[in-house]
Amino acid sequence: MLIAYLHGFQASSNANKAQILKTELQKIDPSINFLSLDFSDDIKLAYFSLCHFVETVKDRGEDLCLVGSSMGGFQALLLSIKYNIKVALINPCLYPSKFCSDNNLLGKTLKNYGTGEEFEISKEAIEFCNDKEQILKHYRPEKTLVLLQKADEVLDYQYAKEHLKNATLDIEEGGNHRYENFENKVQTIVDFFKS
Repeated sequence: MLIAYLHGFQASSNANKAQILKTELQKIDPSINFLSLDFSDDIKLAYFSLCHFVETVKDRGEDLCLVGSSMGGFQALLLSIKYNIKVALINPCLYPSKFCSDNNLLGKTLKNYGTGEEFEISKEAIEFCNDKEQILKHYRPEKTLVLLQKADEVLDYQYAKEHLKNATLDIEEGGNHRYENFENKVQTIVDFFKS
């Protein structure tokens, strides 16, 4: 099995949760392969490069599961729908077009905290997100684990709870958007992927 981690918005493959996943997976089951992916800050470009990645792994005949955090959760869910693979979503952003408009991000120069690179959210990226958000209702509940913390200060956990209500939900009091004590959930993720 290969578990691939999809980082959140303005982050990179070096994200804290990626490091935790790598460490905990080694303890739980060293036979699991792990990869934390780097992809474009452009949401549309990222999606197509991630599709290519999934197709390459599937062509090799390897069993792939995805862990996606925040915006990476949006990408992971889209890939799960398209390729019928299991995903674990951590405080996922299911409405990036609304998130970007609510936070006035369109056309703003932003910085990726992990790579230091600057980028802009284009109108095309927003339209792409808007289009892709329409297919999220086709998610596969039996392939979807959702880890939410109620005190997420960036995204309202209730949105994911409502829209993914038939998935396997793990909802905790407190916490934050980064997901406190994530190491305690790695076994839950592995168990779900192996079930």
